[in-house]
Amino acid sequence: MIVINIKVLQYQVVYGDLEANLERVKALFEKENLKGTDVVVLPEMWTSSYDLENIQEHACHHLEPAKSVIVELAQEYDVNIVAGSVANLKDDPDKVYNTAFVIDRKGALVHEYSKMHLVPMLNEPEFLAAGEDKVETFMLDGNKCGIVICYDLRFPELFRDLALKGATSIFVVAEWPMARKSHWETLIRARAIENQLYIIACDTHGKIGTHEYAGRSMIIGPFGGSIDEAADHGDAVLTGRVDGDEVAKIRKEVPIFDSRKRDMYHFL
Repeated sequence: MIVINIKVLQYQVVYGDLEANLERVKALFEKENLKGTDVVVLPEMWTSSYDLENIQEHACHHLEPAKSVIVELAQEYDVNIVAGSVANLKDDPDKVYNTAFVIDRKGALVHEYSKMHLVPMLNEPEFLAAGEDKVETFMLDGNKCGIVICYDLRFPELFRDLALKGATSIFVVAEWPMARKSHWETLIRARAIENQLYIIACDTHGKIGTHEYAGRSMIIGPFGGSIDEAADHGDAVLTGRVDGDEVAKIRKEVPIFDSRKRDMYHFL
């Protein structure tokens, strides 16, 4: 498998301002030295944050205009972009989804996933529709990957499903609250260890609207070691290398997938 170089962008999303957030992302790409970078990762709801009461106003329509901006950046900088997630209207004008998407370096949409687990603590079910499609893997530069969104982190079966489908890396895009920062840190490492894969987790930070977010973006290796981590506060750029062969090596050394007793479980 090909080793891929990743940059995770932790920054403070602008509350309820689509245009300002689109310009912010353009500026970040212009500022960073992306030479040798294969994948750039953005956080959850980077077009609006959690201005849920006005989410219809801020929502993209079939990912636009956010998708066009990301396509242009992917082509200009010759990088794959895990474009976090955006508030997204599809065919039903009354349903706004929290949709993550991935654009390859040629500008093609290679994956799309709408968050299936909505957060009761943030009243998401009152304003957003839950995604109805199962999680699937996608390929980036020869590596099989998956993506989940924020609250999905609390559902280990989702990660195991992706691992069993062959994922060697899972991206977690989030606006995770400071109040539960310790859960974020623990669960990211746990998901990496129990599935023996890379977890690339991108969070926003600081006070945005009525919530304070945890920051602490992390890249964790398949044996649980930290490759790079950000502080609680402040913009940060994390860098790391993902190697599918390292995943295969660890899975051979500690063969948890071969040791599973599938006939003894009630799921997976």
